[in-house]
Amino acid sequence: MEDTIRLYRTLFGNRAYVRSVCEGAVFLAASSIAIFAAVAYATVHASNYVTDFVLSRVGPFNVRFLFIYGTFTAFAITASLLAGRPNRLPFALKAMALFLLVRAVFVALTHMAPSPIDPHAPAPFFNSIFFGSDLFFSGHTGLPFLAALAFWHIPQWRVFYLALTAFFGSIVLLGHYHYSIDVLAALFITHVIFQMSCWLFGRDYALFRSSENQAVQRPKRAIRKRVEKWVGAHSPKRPTLVLVGGPGRVGEDSVPSGQSKTGS
Repeated sequence: MEDTIRLYRTLFGNRAYVRSVCEGAVFLAASSIAIFAAVAYATVHASNYVTDFVLSRVGPFNVRFLFIYGTFTAFAITASLLAGRPNRLPFALKAMALFLLVRAVFVALTHMAPSPIDPHAPAPFFNSIFFGSDLFFSGHTGLPFLAALAFWHIPQWRVFYLALTAFFGSIVLLGHYHYSIDVLAALFITHVIFQMSCWLFGRDYALFRSSENQAVQRPKRAIRKRVEKWVGAHSPKRPTLVLVGGPGRVGEDSVPSGQSKTGS
């Protein structure tokens, strides 16, 4: 707990970090507006549903409880991971924002209606959030996979988010909330989004991984060194002060006053 509080004080006391967090928050807000607009557009202009190799043989089953509340649970776990290590926040915000922006483009281009689902109608609030014609590609499959790629250097969380990816991929197919191509394509597109995030936000990704690098040997100093390195990279360069000698020629040794240069 003390290390976390110290890390909060160090990071939020740096203007570059605060600016990066604000940039990520603004980017995420703009991407959220874009995805909601794309979903509304695709839902209004949705065409008929199509047949699918997997959906024609499986379900539909009533898995709305797992689909909705599993999403909230995964979000709460991820939020706790980011809150416990604030160095992860800038990259997480920007990578998620890029994910939503790319998905908004794909959703706006695809106006296909979802496959018929079970007759139990969800609540209107949940229906407006979770059940639209935003099919390609599956966000419930892509976001856990994006988290798995980001936490790849931590084995336990890598396995957890990969299992979560398989879980939500199965849920959306069992409930007929996505076509099989939506789930399969989400893995490939998400990997590209992650690589783009590492390229565009390289310094933020280095800070994201800083709390685990060399954690076995010297945890406190490792975290501090990584933070100082990130802060130094974002700090303005200070001019170097160069001392210039007197009227003597370059290469001559300075001699105290009153003494001969030739020596005794």
